Amino acid sequence: MLGYEKIPAYWKMGLAEAEPIAFKYTTMSLNDVYDIGFNHALQVIQQNGGKVTGDKISIKVQQPKSVRFEESFSDHYPVDKQFIRKQLTDELAFNFEGIGFVVRAETAKWASEEKYVAKTELYLDDKLVETVDLPASYTTRRYEAFWRYQLPNKKHTVRIKLLNPDEKNRIRIDEVIVYSDKPAVTTHP
Repeated sequence: MLGYEKIPAYWKMGLAEAEPIAFKYTTMSLNDVYDIGFNHALQVIQQNGGKVTGDKISIKVQQPKSVRFEESFSDHYPVDKQFIRKQLTDELAFNFEGIGFVVRAETAKWASEEKYVAKTELYLDDKLVETVDLPASYTTRRYEAFWRYQLPNKKHTVRIKLLNPDEKNRIRIDEVIVYSDKPAVTTHP
């Protein structure tokens, strides 16, 4: 509401030089994004009863309305975090009790542009449930490497197999987040 001019110069250092440059892998620059965003805003204002006349804009005041509640994976509560912190060289297994899990992993160094794609298999309770490609490239990799939700609430065994190990590109399994159908009970001293 204050406008671009009110942003302190410190936060805009170098921005003017970057604004006309197209983003990597696109033909759009920041200036293009500004124009598109501004034009979209004007269209939305007009579609909702506002007026745009030259450089004068009138926004119709509306009474706020609640939006429909949207919930993904209802009754899934994080209850545990297991720190694995191991390299996946061939196979790795862990157990958990609950209704879901997420395995966080790193497939390469942060800005890697390697073409290597790790081929993996995910087994849940000794059944193959998914074959997963884990690219090393930072533009296509998955940070949450494996996950399953809405499982029966019981003890489970997860096994991850690496089918094509590569000495140059190591996969590090960092942690597992476990979900249950009830929030964890915590006690405070």
